[in-house]
Amino acid sequence: MKVFSKKRIAVLCVICLFACMVSGFTTPAAGTNADALAAPVTVTSTVVQQHAESIVPVYLNGIKAADGTALGDTVYMPIAAFYDAAGIQADIVRDEATGTVTVTAEGLSLKAADGQKYVTVNDRCFYLADGLQNLGGEAALPVRILAGSLQYTVAWDAESASVSLAADDPLPLASADATYNAEDLYWLSHLINAEAGNQPFEGKVAVGNVVLNRVADPSCPNSVHDVVFDNRFGVQFSVITTGGIYAEPNEESLAAAKACLEGASVVGKALYFVNPTLASSKWFDQTRTFIATIGEHDFYA
Repeated sequence: MKVFSKKRIAVLCVICLFACMVSGFTTPAAGTNADALAAPVTVTSTVVQQHAESIVPVYLNGIKAADGTALGDTVYMPIAAFYDAAGIQADIVRDEATGTVTVTAEGLSLKAADGQKYVTVNDRCFYLADGLQNLGGEAALPVRILAGSLQYTVAWDAESASVSLAADDPLPLASADATYNAEDLYWLSHLINAEAGNQPFEGKVAVGNVVLNRVADPSCPNSVHDVVFDNRFGVQFSVITTGGIYAEPNEESLAAAKACLEGASVVGKALYFVNPTLASSKWFDQTRTFIATIGEHDFYA
């Protein structure tokens, strides 16, 4: 075993055309390989009820490693217990002042914080709907996040109500530089920041989802840059006209862009968003399918 120490907006689209963590039309950036992180490990409420205290056994390569805990439909596991079971010599530090937990090992850097809706692994960001948890005094993350950090495959065994992780030779997750298309990340993070920089993290992700859903839609341009600057039927995003698109994205906007490129989806197939206090939503209400309201924005498919 080797040792490793996501303002203003008014989107008026004339004709352009949960969280389940990966769904809808969202298209990951070329080269993204985060299957283990992207596929949530979930259990049904029936399973939870059948197992006292919602305890879920976790197996590594067929051997019982530790117990996870089902919180809602996601299996969590203490961070330290996972890396111990994996045989990884990791330095795990919690900053009580900021509520931040950092994990450092050879080729691996992971960071999560109380109240934060994403976790960072080797500078890549993954949506974390319920955030960092405390289990019996231990900082805990979803098994899919922990397993993905070492590229374990993840499977749910319904018969035994357990999680199985497997890897012949666990390796740290590839870095952000080796994963994201730089141009896609640049324009997606700038658009998210300009349109939703003051919105909650889910709102930032939702705006990113709209852009990537359009990239995947055959009636729209097929790149992030071309969707952002699409003017075939008039400017699609007001920040292109105001110049807001060129402002440097804040930390959450950049993280939301990365999470979107990793497959995070909170508004399904939405292709439009509008702030109804800044622009009329009558056209959307009459012609489109309402998906959700997140922060100040309404999203439509």
